[in-house]
Amino acid sequence: MKNTTLNNFILSISSGLILCLGWTQLGLGWTSFIAFVPLLIIMERLIKSEKKNGGSQFFGYTYLTFIIWNALSTWWIYYATLPGAIAAIVLSSLFMAIVMRVSYSSFKAFGRRIGYIVFATNWVAFEYLFMNSDISWPWLVLGNSFSNNISLIQWYEYTGHFGGSVWIVVINLFIYEILRQLTEKKEKKKIRNYSIGLACLIFIPMIFSGIRYSTYSDIGKNVDIVIVQPNIDPYNDKFGNLTTDEQLDIILNTAGTLADENVNYFVAPETAIPNGMWENEIETESSIIYIRSFLSQYFPHAKFIIGASTRKLYLDGENKSITARKFKSSEHYYDIFNTSVQIDTSPDIYIYHKSKLVPGVEMMPYPQVFGFLQEILFDLGGMVGSHGTQEKRSVFPNEELGINVGVPICYESAYGEFMGEFVQEGANLLFVITNDGWWDDTPGYKQHRSFSRIRAVETRKSIARSANTGISCFINQRGDIIQELGWWKRGALRDTIKANDIETFYTKYGDYIARMCIAISLVVIAVQIVNMVLRRLKKS
Repeated sequence: MKNTTLNNFILSISSGLILCLGWTQLGLGWTSFIAFVPLLIIMERLIKSEKKNGGSQFFGYTYLTFIIWNALSTWWIYYATLPGAIAAIVLSSLFMAIVMRVSYSSFKAFGRRIGYIVFATNWVAFEYLFMNSDISWPWLVLGNSFSNNISLIQWYEYTGHFGGSVWIVVINLFIYEILRQLTEKKEKKKIRNYSIGLACLIFIPMIFSGIRYSTYSDIGKNVDIVIVQPNIDPYNDKFGNLTTDEQLDIILNTAGTLADENVNYFVAPETAIPNGMWENEIETESSIIYIRSFLSQYFPHAKFIIGASTRKLYLDGENKSITARKFKSSEHYYDIFNTSVQIDTSPDIYIYHKSKLVPGVEMMPYPQVFGFLQEILFDLGGMVGSHGTQEKRSVFPNEELGINVGVPICYESAYGEFMGEFVQEGANLLFVITNDGWWDDTPGYKQHRSFSRIRAVETRKSIARSANTGISCFINQRGDIIQELGWWKRGALRDTIKANDIETFYTKYGDYIARMCIAISLVVIAVQIVNMVLRRLKKS
């Protein structure tokens, strides 16, 4: 008995450690193919033991697994917010363990085949629902584990990263089933058939991806871009020791080191203008005037895309948003936004508001319920309450080149379907602006960078990524990193990347695989409930 318990603990810990490998930046995503096998072995043992508390024990083992995975892969969150790190690790692990507990019940009540279906569909359904909730945490979607095995996942342009999650879960089930049949000495024909199925599952997508990777070339119009990494300390300088003008001096002087009259775009990072300028009178803001002067004097045909903290005043009679906050000294309301802005020498200024916000940092989850807490919570920039958002994605036009640019901000680049919405709105290029300096020199900013590689494959769009610090880089349409500037370095990068009109299958239909899994899960749950009711009626 003691040996069995110890073995189960070893299997549980092993599963957690294997799951971590896909987030180490070592290109070990393929190890996730066996990550769930130890948990399935534990489940089989507990079901066969017919213990009354088997489900509770299994929940405990899986919770240990997922605490290890979450903690070792995302511990770096604590540099930005210790309560946020604890909440992300504890809650994410809890939800994962609940999914496994449901799978245990299904295996026990309905047998292996239904149990396998429940496990596969419920896991992907959970990933999707969690990712699209107010407490969203998209980091550990299983399909993300291949972010540094980009030559293996070129088929994400059809399925997105949830296709990778299904791939991983199903392969785990096949490997486990083969091991089970070998252990129980089942028919050799069955084992052979499962082995052939497993080989097809692994190698057909890989071979297709390898061919696609080796034959794909970037297509579209050439666009000349300079990206800036100002390397301004977010804790000591960005919102304190350096004025907005001093920070803009750094950005513009750095941008100018690689620029000439042929540059089409300058790209600067998230909250590069940190002073909370008012959108109602943005044309008269000194930061906008300063950037326009820089362009007019040296680069009149270029556009400058930059991150900013902005505010919007709601005038009398204007409908205010649910995130609007009231001035202490008047009856008026205003919103705060994390914003990307396009500026050029024309009178036109284009604005996009970040709409996938970091829970607890930029937004209060479920404000209808917890809105009363807004006045006692502060975000990293020292602003009170939740940020505002916008309902639809918007793109920045370039009439001279005949292209549009989507500019997702920071956290948004972890969401595949969301990024695809920029393309649906006409984006031919994607610029990711971010500030990864909150996480210090940890795996966090590396993982964040690698997710943009997946987005490039899913959308077949070239990406220019400007980080305050972290990793600024250019990524081509295959997901390869062309150039990059590493951690805690101030500088600029310049390259020519291509803007195209491609709309991939995934861009058109989004996370359809996850939605299919939700539908299947609901059907199975409904069948389980009906069977349970019928059994009770029969007994009575």
